[in-house]
Amino acid sequence: MPVSRDRWMVLATATLLAVASVAARAQPADSASVLARAQTAFFAGNADELRRLVTTTTPWARSANNAEVYAHAYAQFRLLQLAIGQKRKSEAEKAGEACTAALDGAVARDPRFAEGFALQSACYGYLAGLGGFGAIGNGSRSGKTIEAALKLDARNPRVILVNGFGIYFRPKFVGGDKDKGCALFRSAAAAFDALPAGSATTAMSWGAPEAHLWAGRCAGDAGDGAGAQREFARAVALAPDFLAAKRRLAR
Repeated sequence: MPVSRDRWMVLATATLLAVASVAARAQPADSASVLARAQTAFFAGNADELRRLVTTTTPWARSANNAEVYAHAYAQFRLLQLAIGQKRKSEAEKAGEACTAALDGAVARDPRFAEGFALQSACYGYLAGLGGFGAIGNGSRSGKTIEAALKLDARNPRVILVNGFGIYFRPKFVGGDKDKGCALFRSAAAAFDALPAGSATTAMSWGAPEAHLWAGRCAGDAGDGAGAQREFARAVALAPDFLAAKRRLAR
């Protein structure tokens, strides 16, 4: 039976509205919500959610708004971490390269963007850890970008944490030192705990649970089991879905 013109218009309008509704739900609300969702997904080990966030925020990689660039790079960073842990090297490389490339534009626009330099350093550091021909270059870039962040905001707990990662995981022949790295993890954890109430809700806030997790791992390696458990418990208190911390606490 032929569809009348009026009925066709009603059906077409309904279809367009439905598509628009789905598209709206697929789009991130704002940079702060993307950061929160990416952090939750990382703690829960949800790579699929991180892939969705990366896809929906891809246009933000070239945004003139540094908060949007940072949110996209952060989702890539968390996907990079999970992909490494789940032994998906090609996905890890792709996410890490996307993270650093997006932040190139952000720090070029704002050379005082300490948070951007710190996150970029973290992504370069994880890429260096993957080895291969690019390991030396990525390690050098990680060092240069964290130096830039330290010059701008040496007391920032995320800057301290990322610096700790670099020193802890760097080979000894290029300045790596696990003891110094552990000291920086403890300093980062203390700096996070000293932040004023409400600071954890700021758009670029992340790292406190990881700082306590790594401080706990260092304590455990040093034979301080009770200290390790305190740090793991603090990490779980800050992020109840943090699987890595929960597993350590349950041992």
